[in-house]
Amino acid sequence: MKAVLVLIGDRLDSAVKVQEVLTKYGDYIRTRLGLNLELCENEKNSGFLFLEVCGELPVDQMCQELNSIGNVKAQCVELTL
Repeated sequence: MKAVLVLIGDRLDSAVKVQEVLTKYGDYIRTRLGLNLELCENEKNSGFLFLEVCGELPVDQMCQELNSIGNVKAQCVELTL
Protein backbone atom coordinates (compact mmCIF):
# COMPACT_ATOMS: atom_id res chain seq x y z
CA MET A 1 0.00 0.00 0.00
CA LYS A 2 1.27 3.44 -0.88
CA ALA A 3 0.22 6.49 1.09
CA VAL A 4 1.11 10.15 1.23
CA LEU A 5 0.92 12.06 4.51
CA VAL A 6 0.61 15.83 4.21
CA LEU A 7 0.86 18.36 7.03
CA ILE A 8 -0.31 21.87 6.16
CA GLY A 9 0.84 24.57 8.54
CA ASP A 10 -1.56 27.31 7.43
CA ARG A 11 -4.47 26.16 5.29
CA LEU A 12 -5.48 29.73 4.51
CA ASP A 13 -2.19 30.36 2.69
CA SER A 14 -1.52 26.92 1.21
CA ALA A 15 -4.83 25.17 0.50
CA VAL A 16 -5.28 26.37 -3.08
CA LYS A 17 -1.76 25.34 -4.11
CA VAL A 18 -2.10 21.96 -2.39
CA GLN A 19 -5.42 21.38 -4.15
CA GLU A 20 -3.82 22.17 -7.53
CA VAL A 21 -1.21 19.45 -6.97
CA LEU A 22 -3.83 16.94 -5.78
CA THR A 23 -5.98 17.67 -8.82
CA LYS A 24 -2.99 17.05 -11.10
CA TYR A 25 -2.53 13.58 -9.57
CA GLY A 26 -6.23 12.97 -8.87
CA ASP A 27 -6.47 9.85 -11.05
CA TYR A 28 -4.08 8.10 -8.65
CA ILE A 29 -5.74 9.08 -5.36
CA ARG A 30 -8.05 6.33 -4.13
CA THR A 31 -8.79 7.69 -0.64
CA ARG A 32 -8.44 11.19 0.76
CA LEU A 33 -8.99 11.99 4.41
CA GLY A 34 -8.55 15.55 5.64
CA LEU A 35 -8.38 16.58 9.29
CA ASN A 36 -8.42 20.15 10.53
CA LEU A 37 -6.26 20.58 13.59
CA GLU A 38 -7.61 23.99 14.52
CA LEU A 39 -9.58 22.49 17.40
CA CYS A 40 -6.31 21.42 19.01
CA GLU A 41 -4.48 23.91 21.18
CA ASN A 42 -1.72 25.85 19.35
CA GLU A 43 -2.70 24.43 15.93
CA LYS A 44 -4.66 27.29 14.37
CA ASN A 45 -5.58 26.87 10.70
CA SER A 46 -3.40 23.80 10.26
CA GLY A 47 -4.48 20.54 8.71
CA PHE A 48 -3.46 16.99 7.92
CA LEU A 49 -4.20 14.91 4.81
CA PHE A 50 -3.96 11.17 4.40
CA LEU A 51 -3.91 10.02 0.78
CA GLU A 52 -4.08 6.38 -0.28
CA VAL A 53 -2.61 6.22 -3.78
CA CYS A 54 -2.73 3.52 -6.44
CA GLY A 55 -1.43 2.71 -9.89
CA GLU A 56 1.89 3.79 -11.32
CA LEU A 57 1.83 7.17 -9.61
CA PRO A 58 5.18 8.94 -9.47
CA VAL A 59 4.73 9.31 -5.69
CA ASP A 60 8.12 10.94 -5.16
CA GLN A 61 7.31 13.59 -7.75
CA MET A 62 3.98 14.40 -6.10
CA CYS A 63 5.66 14.66 -2.68
CA GLN A 64 8.35 16.89 -4.14
CA GLU A 65 5.72 19.23 -5.60
CA LEU A 66 3.83 19.35 -2.31
CA ASN A 67 7.05 20.01 -0.36
CA SER A 68 7.84 22.95 -2.65
CA ILE A 69 4.77 24.75 -1.29
CA GLY A 70 5.54 26.97 1.67
CA ASN A 71 4.40 25.68 5.06
CA VAL A 72 3.60 22.21 3.67
CA LYS A 73 5.38 18.94 4.50
CA ALA A 74 4.59 15.76 2.57
CA GLN A 75 5.99 12.31 3.18
CA CYS A 76 5.53 9.25 1.01
CA VAL A 77 5.04 5.92 2.76
CA GLU A 78 4.89 2.40 1.36
CA LEU A 79 3.81 -0.49 3.58
CA THR A 80 4.03 -4.15 2.62
CA LEU A 81 3.39 -7.41 4.41
